[in-house]
Amino acid sequence: MTRLRTLLESLLELERPLLVALDVDGTISPIVADPDLARIPDATLSSLEALAGAPRAGLALITGRALSSLARMEQLEGIWRAVEHGGLVLAPGQAPGPRELVPERREALELFQHWVRTHARDAFIEYKPQAIAVHVRAIAAKDPARAARLLGEADELAQNLGLHVRRGKALREAEAVRHDKGSALTEIFERSGARSVFFAGDDLTDFPAIEFAAEHGIGAFVCSDEQRGAPPASAELLQSVDDTAELLAELAKRITL
Repeated sequence: MTRLRTLLESLLELERPLLVALDVDGTISPIVADPDLARIPDATLSSLEALAGAPRAGLALITGRALSSLARMEQLEGIWRAVEHGGLVLAPGQAPGPRELVPERREALELFQHWVRTHARDAFIEYKPQAIAVHVRAIAAKDPARAARLLGEADELAQNLGLHVRRGKALREAEAVRHDKGSALTEIFERSGARSVFFAGDDLTDFPAIEFAAEHGIGAFVCSDEQRGAPPASAELLQSVDDTAELLAELAKRITL
């Protein structure tokens, strides 16, 4: 608790308005084999609601999920959302507009989709407007070699098709238009008028946002048994999703005083 208390005090000392920005899966929602079954605990949702309504503060969720997938997990009001790793950034209350891919990008994504339906039927496939994600966590639990082979094949095909490859925990994502969470956080930070930012994430895809946050406030990395490689040197460490929940609960109490 001493470690979390020290981090909490550092957060409270940051210049206001403070933007609290968070990854979702593995950060505020425990990782599960089927992403459709993931949920944000009720206590954490209550903390997020309090932070969203706190004076001189703002809340953003920055996730690789599609907007419809995130909507199954939360219906918070007054928050920023960046979905699809920053492919779509929405201000509080903003509705998404139409997005069209140029024909060659759409064709490349369709070819990747054909491979998925032919060779990776037993993986969890996440279809997004501008990307397709192949999740192999459930496969890896039974057949690690097959999971690794699928990731390798997805990686190679996406690159050959000229798609951007995103590598995460038990995940390969083929993306028609390249985005990242760092650019999404930068956009939200600038548009929101925040003077400082706290961001927490748990995967390689979160590193750009963690590093941006470290330059403008505090960036944190949530540790897990699945993490690959060392977190950014600039990151504060949270030991688990439970650590994140405890920190947010205390921050929600203190920031409104």
